[in-house]
Amino acid sequence: MKKLLLFSFSIISIATFSQRRKKQDWTENVKYSIDPHVKVMTSLGNNFLKDTFDYFYGFGIGGNINLYKNFGLGVEYTYFRGNIKKPELFGYLGAPSMNNFDWYVFHQNKITEEFFVEELVGYSTYRMKSPYLDNSGNFSEGNGGLNLGLKAIYTIDDSGFQQVVLNTRLNFYNSKIGNQNPDIEKYYSKASLLNIGIAYRINF
Repeated sequence: MKKLLLFSFSIISIATFSQRRKKQDWTENVKYSIDPHVKVMTSLGNNFLKDTFDYFYGFGIGGNINLYKNFGLGVEYTYFRGNIKKPELFGYLGAPSMNNFDWYVFHQNKITEEFFVEELVGYSTYRMKSPYLDNSGNFSEGNGGLNLGLKAIYTIDDSGFQQVVLNTRLNFYNSKIGNQNPDIEKYYSKASLLNIGIAYRINF
């Protein structure tokens, strides 16, 4: 997990460095930011995750690079803990944890001198792990899906160095579980995850 996070930030840093190597005026507008954040996430609709779990709560960190004409790249890592709502649906397993990575492209709109809005689209990966109740080990599975999001950003100092970010994201979860009955397959393998969070952004 740590290697994946470091790899993601390395890719973004390399992309930025390569852009700065080019002798073009627009590269002067390249900006970095780091976003420590907290989030809450729930599943929507009729699916296994919605019926089995209550909310997931998490914390993490993200990094963004504004590259060209308010377009940029970003990555976020969030560690979630889940609460089981119906243990009878989850089998012989304890409360899960989830490692979530979101990679995305964003566009920033300036509304006023202090207020900005970012739209984003990207891809998410998940790794959920749950302990067996007899302490014999852990059950884990990995999944992925598209994500769509929106961030509202407010600048809290005159220099623009510090900002508060309110964000919401819709993640489309697909665990690729097969079943001869398409309704059962959809129930266990697909879900829409809504997460809402707040972050403290530091700009460079």
